[in-house]
Amino acid sequence: MSSCCKKLDNEKDVVATQEARCIIESKVPKKILCSTCGTVSRQVQYKTVYNLIKPELRSFLQEVQYYFCKDAFCKTVYFSNEDVYRFTVNDVTVKVFAKDFSENVPVCYCFGWTRYRIKWEIEETRQSTAAQEIAHEIKAKRCQCELNNPKGECCLGDVNIFVNKLLSET
Repeated sequence: MSSCCKKLDNEKDVVATQEARCIIESKVPKKILCSTCGTVSRQVQYKTVYNLIKPELRSFLQEVQYYFCKDAFCKTVYFSNEDVYRFTVNDVTVKVFAKDFSENVPVCYCFGWTRYRIKWEIEETRQSTAAQEIAHEIKAKRCQCELNNPKGECCLGDVNIFVNKLLSET
């Protein structure tokens, strides 16, 4: 369990931990270059990294700002501008859409839309309901993108890009 989530003994510890997280989150750049490949990479929440790295590697997780590298050919998934452990595709519990081109990789991590499922629907119906169904679930507040998606954000952009690419090829 990370220090931000564990039960603290007194109110002073609670306030100190909350202040530390705010300092960490406010004094770091929103984007930096991947320490492996140099791709511009965005911040990702601590809880995203914690939730998606293999449990046996959580002891390497530090109270620093992590970033997500989206480069398809870079093995790094999460890294920091601090001198801490860098998490790769082998260190996470899910396949990363941006880095794995196989059919069974989720495009949407919350509602089971894989590349295969979207392709199949388009082949069968010449359209996709993925974006509409996902939007409906989001509106109903049933998504947990920050915990399920390695990017730590909503998948709708990726879903729409993927659907439009497939539709333009048919």
